[in-house]
Amino acid sequence: MGKTRILIKTLLVGCVVLMAGAASAAEEQVRAFRAIRNGNDIGYHKATITRVGDETRVQMDINLLVRVIGFLPVYRYTHQSQEIWRDGRLVKITSQTDDDGEKQYLNGEATADGQLKIEGSKYKGLAPGSIMPTSYWNGDFPKRGSPLLDTQNGRLLDVQITELETTPTDGVPPGSRRYKLDGDLKLEIWYDPRNRWTKTRFSASDNSVIEYKLQE
Repeated sequence: MGKTRILIKTLLVGCVVLMAGAASAAEEQVRAFRAIRNGNDIGYHKATITRVGDETRVQMDINLLVRVIGFLPVYRYTHQSQEIWRDGRLVKITSQTDDDGEKQYLNGEATADGQLKIEGSKYKGLAPGSIMPTSYWNGDFPKRGSPLLDTQNGRLLDVQITELETTPTDGVPPGSRRYKLDGDLKLEIWYDPRNRWTKTRFSASDNSVIEYKLQE
């Protein structure tokens, strides 16, 4: 009986060590933003980034609701996407979007020759293997430039990216980088000194200003 107890204890300790090792091997980072339109909170945009070894998995969740007169819904937007990265390259992406009743989708997967095969609601074809999606979590995307992959529908977006000076009114950590995108996509985006997505600002189709504010 004594030997059995020792064996059980040894097995339990071993399991705990293995579980602790597995947990420590995975690194998770969450970037959660409140979406503010003309000073009013209209929803959230959440990015969950999980790194295990040379693989990075990214889950995006967006839920926006615009109301007028304080309660009447006039616009809804939801988006969920999943990305898998290996060695700094996107190898798989899927998404589902409901843009106020218009359903959009994207399925993309790396090919054997290093490209990305796109099956989207607005584009089907090949894209460069080094392409960056418009999920914005990756602070290296301004360095890769155009085109960008529209994560809603697979379109290849022609953009011009310019780095701008940050200002004290930006409300971001010292040393952050600020970029302006023009062309098929127009917005401003900030990354902190640790290359983490920190803020976004853009104009909607009705010219209202929407700003993403990071929730600490």
